[in-house]
Amino acid sequence: MLLKEEINLIKIFEIILRLWWIVLIFAIVGSIIAYSISAFLITPEYTATARVYVAGGERLESLGYNINDINTDKSLVATYVEFFSSNAFLEGVANDYNSRHPKSAPISGNDIKSGIVMSAANETQVMQIEYTDISSVRSKEILDIFLEEGHAQTEITRFLPGCKVVVSDPPVLPKTQSAPNTEQNTFIGMFLGVILGIAVIFLKELLDMRIKDVDDLKTRYSQPVLGIIPNLDVE
Repeated sequence: MLLKEEINLIKIFEIILRLWWIVLIFAIVGSIIAYSISAFLITPEYTATARVYVAGGERLESLGYNINDINTDKSLVATYVEFFSSNAFLEGVANDYNSRHPKSAPISGNDIKSGIVMSAANETQVMQIEYTDISSVRSKEILDIFLEEGHAQTEITRFLPGCKVVVSDPPVLPKTQSAPNTEQNTFIGMFLGVILGIAVIFLKELLDMRIKDVDDLKTRYSQPVLGIIPNLDVE
């Protein structure tokens, strides 16, 4: 009766070395597939970034800054994020963009909301705003409109009189795509190919029931081996 074959790590390593070409083929194929999907099938996206300094209006003109002021301004960042995330505000930004580009496909406030991310930069009073779009030009222009005084400053003044929106780092036109990461995806595809190749080798060995040497006989059967017939190649 056949016994379950126990393959130790050394034997597995020897098998992989013997069939290394299978791993190589799977790694190459995985890399090609991942690269092709990233480069040709996934629409590239571009992210424009801006930074806004958050502080009360009276403190912008004062040098008497203390820890309480800093903590207060940090808490203001979360308030700014809520104001700038409102549907009414983003719809106003979208309408302004659409009026400037009447021949382009219109966008909505929900479109902007789905692509914008706002957060405190390194837990400071500086708010970082990122907008991602399939168009690098539009990603920058949306942020430009977003930060215009008629939008950002007006929105803050409505609820927090005396506070100002100070753009410390204006958006620039992104020159490289933010997604997909073709290089990283290609590496992941290669890694998955290697794993799949090793799995195929391991499965192939498990399903191969042929007797290759005397060790296989000893492992699979409990009967003693009486002798071995040598393989004589006669020309």
